[in-house]
Amino acid sequence: MTDLIGTPLTSPLYPRPPYHYLDANLFLALFTATEESLQAMLPDPLRPSEMQLAGLLFAEQPCKEAGTFMESAIIVQCMFDNPESGEEEIGVYFANGFVDTDVALAAGREFWGYPRKLANIALNWDGDTLTATTARGGKTLLKAVCTFTDEGEWIDSGPNVNVKLIPKANGEGYDLAQLVVADLKYDIKSGRSGDVEIELADGPNDKMTAIKIESPMIGLYFITDITVPLARAIIPLDM
Repeated sequence: MTDLIGTPLTSPLYPRPPYHYLDANLFLALFTATEESLQAMLPDPLRPSEMQLAGLLFAEQPCKEAGTFMESAIIVQCMFDNPESGEEEIGVYFANGFVDTDVALAAGREFWGYPRKLANIALNWDGDTLTATTARGGKTLLKAVCTFTDEGEWIDSGPNVNVKLIPKANGEGYDLAQLVVADLKYDIKSGRSGDVEIELADGPNDKMTAIKIESPMIGLYFITDITVPLARAIIPLDM
């Protein structure tokens, strides 16, 4: 079974990474949040950055290997002590994630630990104004509106960081609990920026308002190719 990648054994749900997103549409709605709410969302040993920066991510991801899917997330800029380098490093922690295909959901959870659920995600343009939404359970959970007036510059914030959990079959504890990182590669083709408005709401089974927004910062929109390699487990967690 060394060639198997997942189940069903005769027709696995997803292909083997790395994955390549070609001309992805990536919208970031950045904001500052209270340190207390950020720390509450970050598992130990992660901690908020000095900027107390977080954001909403919305994207259309044309994946060459796994098919096109829509994605959104609440992301938090974080700091952690990387045992691989022995240094404090910066990363982007995915506190909540959503996609609209079963392939993206399962592959994201099982390889990288992305905390994904199924949702309806939309990017709607009206001239230079983009409205992005994520709805689930009949409720709009995430919304960001940005009118783009300037060029946008990409700033590398380090690897994607996730908690990868696999519960035991008897429900008592975990077979696997680890902090994993993935060094995505971006080939930015164009970028735009503008003022942004952000709304968060809770749904029947989704709590988005645990993060407390202090001030919206900027909206950024990029057309980019993205290479998503396999993750690396760097820290075992005591969950």
